[in-house]
Amino acid sequence: MPVLLVHAEWDQDVPIDSAQNFFLSLKHAPYRRWVEIGEGTHMVLLEKNRLQAFDAINQFLGEDYS
Repeated sequence: MPVLLVHAEWDQDVPIDSAQNFFLSLKHAPYRRWVEIGEGTHMVLLEKNRLQAFDAINQFLGEDYS
């Protein structure tokens, strides 16, 4: 199953090193993508750069991974 990880620059709940460790642990995922959203916190979906996160999710879901 393909995996998308969306992380925000100022996320203190999931520090970047934790996100990186998780992303690197996904060794069996056939496809993985990490999107980093600038100037956002753990609540990035409610913040000014939320459209970047929504666009990344929408693009990922619209791709054909077969």
